[in-house]
Amino acid sequence: MAGILGAHSARFLFRDDKGSIDRQTWWRGMAVLAVVLGALVAVAYGLNHVLPRNPAAAEALVDEVAREHTRLMTAPYYLSLFAIDVIYLVMVLVSVCIYFVGAKRYNDLGRPAQLALILPAAIYFQIFSPILSDQLLPVYGRWIVTLAMLAVLVWQIYELGFRKGRL
Repeated sequence: MAGILGAHSARFLFRDDKGSIDRQTWWRGMAVLAVVLGALVAVAYGLNHVLPRNPAAAEALVDEVAREHTRLMTAPYYLSLFAIDVIYLVMVLVSVCIYFVGAKRYNDLGRPAQLALILPAAIYFQIFSPILSDQLLPVYGRWIVTLAMLAVLVWQIYELGFRKGRL
């Protein structure tokens, strides 16, 4: 990864909000984080839509074959729940790294580093919008969250990826 990021180390780039970076380093760091986040989203999507999800409903069937099938489905079901929880935790950690990279770029622009919290917050709400939409948001709530996240993403890309800084 050191070759991708140039002179900056991954520790400097992803673990601290002090210092500043130029546009090219921001693009490289965000590319690495986008690939990681994309892979995690793909795995979570696969686990949510491919593996068996409701063994309790299958237990209600009286057929003995269905009961055996339910017994075999239970272990992958609980493993997929655990794997999805781990993936969500890693996604939150990646969004923290996105904050660190953005904060360094905002430091270079001479603006408050706290502005870099907006994109990770949008990503956080996008990650957890399926959970929130079932309980708190109306039917169209996920669309609103998605559009807001895309607007924040476009704004952050313009601010951090195209504006000239001091470096």
